[in-house]
Amino acid sequence: MQFDWLYSWNVVDLAAGLLGWLAVIGLLIRQRRKQETKLPIWKMLLVALAGLFSFSFKIPLFGQIVNIALLPLGLWVLYLFLRNRSWPDYRKFAWIGFAANYLFLATALLAGFIHGSLYDRNDPSTYLANLEEAKLVSIHPSAREATFEEELFASSLAEVKAADMSGTLEWHYESIREDGAHYQQERFPYALVGAEARWGSGLHAAAYLEADGKGLLLATKDRYYYYRSETPMLNREVEE
Repeated sequence: MQFDWLYSWNVVDLAAGLLGWLAVIGLLIRQRRKQETKLPIWKMLLVALAGLFSFSFKIPLFGQIVNIALLPLGLWVLYLFLRNRSWPDYRKFAWIGFAANYLFLATALLAGFIHGSLYDRNDPSTYLANLEEAKLVSIHPSAREATFEEELFASSLAEVKAADMSGTLEWHYESIREDGAHYQQERFPYALVGAEARWGSGLHAAAYLEADGKGLLLATKDRYYYYRSETPMLNREVEE
């Protein structure tokens, strides 16, 4: 059975998040059993959620952006409201909520490591794993007639190599200058739409093909990947 919606979700992050919440709930249940005063479950959960709120800042760590909790704002607010009543009964649940920030930090780092091991971001087939619904779209008037064949593209994709994009800016300048060698010519006049990334990776990339049919450009939310093939990846009419 195939769950298509999981193509767009990062299942590693989902599993890590679920693991983190199960651990928090386990700590809350354990603490409730240890206390003489048994708080209602809804109050226990509400206090823990309040304790989760904190003053935090984002930092890059091991290739991802993570939150580091510093000040337990939620815990302080709870103390102000409960200090004259039953703060001792709620205090440990609030601290568990604050400590959950670091538990989620640990699971996020673990998820990042596992995700990187399962899904290679530098491999184009990670972003273009399922080509059944893929189709080629011309996005510039300079695009010559071309057809997309799944088998041809897949076989070429397996052989592509990372290449240098240093000439892209020069190409752009040449394409807008009337005396330029590439005037009114788009370097990537084709878009490949409908392709899906590897199941459960949660990765997304816009795919563009070069005018000669041998170049592939993948644009993700944070970077570009450029690859070249020795043979055309499309069936196309082109002037040599």
